[in-house]
Amino acid sequence: MDDFTALTGPDHWLGWLGDDPAQALRGEVEGILREQVPSARLAWIRLLGEPCFLTSGRKIPEDPTSLIVTRAGLAVAFQLEVASDDGAEQLRGVFSWVASRLDGDRRDRVFLDLDADMESAADSLKQRLYEIDLEPEPVEEPVTRRPWWAFWRN
Repeated sequence: MDDFTALTGPDHWLGWLGDDPAQALRGEVEGILREQVPSARLAWIRLLGEPCFLTSGRKIPEDPTSLIVTRAGLAVAFQLEVASDDGAEQLRGVFSWVASRLDGDRRDRVFLDLDADMESAADSLKQRLYEIDLEPEPVEEPVTRRPWWAFWRN
């Protein structure tokens, strides 16, 4: 059974994650797992402890008491169970999500650091939040994958 209390309990703005931050986080974690094993299915996920939140922005010239949020990030410890055609496994670690350019051409990046501790993930969060803008723009290319056993095909 999923438990997102650690994410939804604190009174922190999570509007950058959409209408349902818990489901957005779940979807990203499951997506990362499926990139590794296409048959992966997230059976359950539990968020553990206090998340680390970072949010930055710029003042609105017409209203100096308000901000336009331009960057946001979070890191949170987790425990999960993933099932695939090969069986099931429980994993622990820290999930991080950073987003920049929230006021324009948005860029997102997610990280699943297995067996990591929250302290090191929180230290990395700020760096990751700014590194995202140093990466080249992604190029959309069709993904062509060969079965691992088809080594003789070009």
